[in-house]
Amino acid sequence: MSGTKKALAYALVLAALALPAHVSAAEEGTSLKESDVKAWSVDLTLPYYSRYVSRGALTVDDPVLQPGVTLAGYGFAFNVWGNYNLTDKIGKKNKFSEVDLTGEYAFEAGGFSFPVGVVHYLYPNMTQPTTTELYAGISYKWLVTPTLKVYQDVGDVHGQLVNLNLCVNEEVYKPHQAVAVSLLANAGLDWGSRDYNQYRYNAGVDESAFLDTSLTLGLAVKIKDALTVTPSYTHMWLMDSAIKDAFGYDDKGFWGLTLTYSF
Repeated sequence: MSGTKKALAYALVLAALALPAHVSAAEEGTSLKESDVKAWSVDLTLPYYSRYVSRGALTVDDPVLQPGVTLAGYGFAFNVWGNYNLTDKIGKKNKFSEVDLTGEYAFEAGGFSFPVGVVHYLYPNMTQPTTTELYAGISYKWLVTPTLKVYQDVGDVHGQLVNLNLCVNEEVYKPHQAVAVSLLANAGLDWGSRDYNQYRYNAGVDESAFLDTSLTLGLAVKIKDALTVTPSYTHMWLMDSAIKDAFGYDDKGFWGLTLTYSF
């Protein structure tokens, strides 16, 4: 079995193990009603992070803002997201160094969701070339929601990335009728093909490998179903020795504070 097929098989097994043996009642806030799926909505997000880490790579080792806007409805979602540098760490203070444009369609069936989409990566004020990824995935709404996505680069990279996430979003405290506090937890695992790893991690990484695993914990404070304030902390561990040698570190952590306004 090739390295690519073996890693895909591992990811599918992990996703299967995360699925429940029976269907339980959907949690409030994790299961969308029919009207919620069809109605158009807009989310405006403004996250502040102490550093920017993406798929194991320390992209900016200083505070950043990562504003985004999402328009969603009828199974479709369109997102614009950017990384805005607050310091001169990479010589781009008060400038965007990345803008991602995402379009997705997801259909539901018996608690399962099947998203397909495209992400176009732009790097304004940088020398890095733009690229595009197509992706498809599967998730299951449960107490712990597993999501598996496979990305295929169709630009200069031509590599694949497989991402597995296990997510918990549970309301734990309601001090007021208009205020709800939810616990957020997310565990992630990334695998990259040889072509992807050579592009992402440069010289010295010339094989398919599991890249990184991560854990995020946060508390989401939602006010009047419109404004959400979410402090969080994420820690990431690199898994491949060649990637560790290329980057010069084994793990990185960062904290964040995200404001989200929905209407």
